[in-house]
Amino acid sequence: MLTRALVQTDIKEFLGRLSDAIEQDQIYVDSLPRDRFPSVYDDGLWRNWRRGHRAFIDKLVASTDAMSPALLQRLTKVASGFEPSVVGHIMLETFAEIVGDCSAANCETAQHFFEWVAGEVVRQGRGKCLNRTARKAMLKWFPATDPLTIAQDPECGYTVPAPRVRSRRGTRRPAV
Repeated sequence: MLTRALVQTDIKEFLGRLSDAIEQDQIYVDSLPRDRFPSVYDDGLWRNWRRGHRAFIDKLVASTDAMSPALLQRLTKVASGFEPSVVGHIMLETFAEIVGDCSAANCETAQHFFEWVAGEVVRQGRGKCLNRTARKAMLKWFPATDPLTIAQDPECGYTVPAPRVRSRRGTRRPAV
């Protein structure tokens, strides 16, 4: 049973967190000594990749208020009915196609982008599960560290820090 449908502010919060995570990833990479990277690492390429994603996310945020109630309801069903990692993977592939100029899909607005992603998730139909709330599931679509999975590319060779979570006492500890 769904607790409530997603609203535009949920989408804006999700996109804002994703953009912030991408920015923090760049800050982390900038702090690493260059000898931690393989000789083939192309700093400019990955910096532009992150910048391109953030610019596209800004376009989506700017058009979020125009998302239809029907799409928000569909996204609620996708978020609550599919494994967050599956939705995140499909969304990551869609971002990569758009930012890399490889997609013919018209995804220049939040309406079109999320219609495309929701359609792909449903079409592929894998990773079905029941999430308690769509909003919480949506916030798990991307990890807080290395959200674009750049560190996993063989040409990068750096490790990402373990995500940190708040304990009940408010202190930070590594996630398990």
